[in-house]
Amino acid sequence: MYTLIKLLKSFFKIFNSAAAPWQVFFGTLFGVLLGFLPVMTSSGPALLGCVILLLAFFVNCHLGSVLMFFGISKLLSLVLTSPAVALGNACDSLAQTCAGIPFLHASRWSHTGWLGLTLIGLALAPILAIAMARVTVIFRTRIRDRLLERKRLVTAGKVGGNLILVRLTCWFFDL
Repeated sequence: MYTLIKLLKSFFKIFNSAAAPWQVFFGTLFGVLLGFLPVMTSSGPALLGCVILLLAFFVNCHLGSVLMFFGISKLLSLVLTSPAVALGNACDSLAQTCAGIPFLHASRWSHTGWLGLTLIGLALAPILAIAMARVTVIFRTRIRDRLLERKRLVTAGKVGGNLILVRLTCWFFDL
């Protein structure tokens, strides 16, 4: 249980970090794409996954959100395996076309299961990245200042009642 709380706390650290919202956006985008793409398969590394991984290291993005969303998306991709195979089978002609292109074949897009997961990842990545960037901006402009003011009042003894809740919330967001 404590590990889950620490994982959730590290997720909320993204909002209060020194990274700009565009860095959180690209970190989330790369993390979700990496989670749904094959990076290391039993037959060797997949090229597109390795390219995105290298891009995540070379672009000035928030690496904490890359790793966080990589893990979340990898777990989500395991859950969505059946719909991904069905989607990949529906896009069989695309899989056959990808089999003829060496880079996409090396990226495992000729396999309908990986193709379906990649298509799901391509659909989810921009949505989650925009949402994370937006939530980061909202947290920094609206919520953080209120929490810091509340913490100052609690420390001074001006507010009673929710002392533990305010301190716990400030600890959770690293304020």
